Amino acid sequence: MEVDKQQIEVDVAQLLGDMKSLMLATVYEDQTPLASYTPFATADNDSGLWILVSDLAGHAQNLSRSGLCSCLLIRDEQDSAQVYVRERLQYEMKSVEYPRDHPNWERGIVALRDRQGALVDTLTSLADFRLFLLAPLSGRYVVGFGKAYELKVTSLFSIDYHLQGPTGPKK
Repeated sequence: MEVDKQQIEVDVAQLLGDMKSLMLATVYEDQTPLASYTPFATADNDSGLWILVSDLAGHAQNLSRSGLCSCLLIRDEQDSAQVYVRERLQYEMKSVEYPRDHPNWERGIVALRDRQGALVDTLTSLADFRLFLLAPLSGRYVVGFGKAYELKVTSLFSIDYHLQGPTGPKK
């Protein structure tokens, strides 16, 4: 089966554009997992996802401490023909925190404001909100049975190869 990488990359970009929040998995210091969600904005040049999170949320502390997380963006069940193969993007990410006096603070806040609206200005006025850039270390896009694609390292969009069953080649 010939894979149209360009079309798949367009589909990945469309899913990222359609979703306004992501599911976030982090780990507490004692290794207890935490699943949560947060709104996001895509960073320039395919470099990652901006998130603005409160220090009162466990995931802010976990991101700051470990620098790692997993993210999931998934199409709603009602918009999926089959619940087992909901269209989804899954990333393993490293997190970089940007303090308010860093030049990237404003870049991230502008991206979030443009995507999420004026509430971002209210949140940034609160001292407990922290800005992170989640940069992809690896990723996978799944759109159906036999339609799973590994993303290029450090890319939100670019397909590296089509994953095949346990007996088939990966590349």
